[in-house]
Amino acid sequence: MKALLTVLLIATSAADELKFKFKSPTFNGIGYSAHLINLENMKYSRIKSIRDEIRALELQLQILDDRKPINAFLSNLQTRIYSELSKQVTEQLFAETGADNGTFTLDGNTVVWGKLGDTITLTVYDVDGKVTTITIPVGSLSLPETPDNENTDNSSGS
Repeated sequence: MKALLTVLLIATSAADELKFKFKSPTFNGIGYSAHLINLENMKYSRIKSIRDEIRALELQLQILDDRKPINAFLSNLQTRIYSELSKQVTEQLFAETGADNGTFTLDGNTVVWGKLGDTITLTVYDVDGKVTTITIPVGSLSLPETPDNENTDNSSGS
């Protein structure tokens, strides 16, 4: 009988101590705000990683497109045309004869130049409204002349 009483006593005391608790903060409410923050952070990280992957793929496609032979040809042609245009402008600026001023437009940007005495002024009006002015003193750009009797190739003659 003592054994039965002991078993009943242990069983009733054990039953009192067993309590069911939800482990998820969604159900038990303990740490619920931290749980929500964690869920939002996981969602944000997942969305950000997807966006970053999309941007990387778009950049790779753009690079592949830029490397096509036709695009390389067009880029090289454009560079050469701009180089030739700048060469012609430079020749016109420093020519002894010809116009003393001029204007041209390139991709919506306006370039105005003019000579006044020993100074050339080149002004660029950007599409965004930014103005850049370059003043070139022409008179001080001359190279020193060497006498005709000096040997300039630094070779010794016998």
